[in-house]
Amino acid sequence: MKLLKWSVVFLVVIVGASVVTAMAIQRQSRKADAATAGSPERYQVRGEVRSVDLEGKSVRIKHEEIPDYMAAMTMPFDVRDTSLLRGLKAGDVVGFELAVTKEDSWIASIQKLSEAAAATAVDVSQLAAKESQRVQAGEPVPDFALTDQNGRAVRLNDFRGKAVLLTFIYTRCPLPNYCPLMSKNFASLQERLEKAFPGKFQLISVSIDPQFDRPEVLKEFAARYTKNDSTWTYGTGTAEQSDAVGAMFGLVQERAGGLINHDLRTALIAPDGKLVHLWKSNVWTPYEVQRRVEELLTADR
Repeated sequence: MKLLKWSVVFLVVIVGASVVTAMAIQRQSRKADAATAGSPERYQVRGEVRSVDLEGKSVRIKHEEIPDYMAAMTMPFDVRDTSLLRGLKAGDVVGFELAVTKEDSWIASIQKLSEAAAATAVDVSQLAAKESQRVQAGEPVPDFALTDQNGRAVRLNDFRGKAVLLTFIYTRCPLPNYCPLMSKNFASLQERLEKAFPGKFQLISVSIDPQFDRPEVLKEFAARYTKNDSTWTYGTGTAEQSDAVGAMFGLVQERAGGLINHDLRTALIAPDGKLVHLWKSNVWTPYEVQRRVEELLTADR
């Protein structure tokens, strides 16, 4: 009897030790996985500064090709440490380290390689001109025509009477906190607004790479983010059509030698077709935008 008792005790001790060991191994494994997931890929890049936004914690750079990752283009990059931007100005040639995780990207370090040339001031003035010529809050947004992901003609005026959220993307964009983030945010907004305001809103994602982003490409891309394309239109067309829509919202959208130069814009348009608000970066949240839509549609009643 005593032998049986001690055998049971021994067995309990062994099982308990095994469970503790397994839990410890599992915790270590989770930590290792988390570390791996959070470890950024790092790329050494060279480029020319186009503009610096200290308040927005970003710098717009015309950069060379990043082999096996991204073509040469001009676009804004986030920085976490604004001290990296001190002393930089348009035209400076820089070398920088781009850190990229599954959900984010940022410039981890930057070094000035040469001073700006005087001619680069033209680029800054062009940006200011785009901003002054865009549709301003309270003004009607001109009608425009595109082709949707199903190959059908679509116009902005087709959605008159609804709150319209419009943003810009292109399907080959690799940086997770730019075009992919816009699509993720729109997916969240679609889910939220379908519950709160069914039939009273429309999402529009306009491609800035229309030569590649043909309707069939957008159709496949859209399927990654939604199963309901009745309230989410992906628009493409000619380069002239895409440029015209971008110009309405001050989007920096240029093409040179087959390359795409761009920044970000997301617009809220009222049911009467007037611009309500324009977000000029990637820092907005679905919750923030949902509140603006709620305020708009509640006031519209």
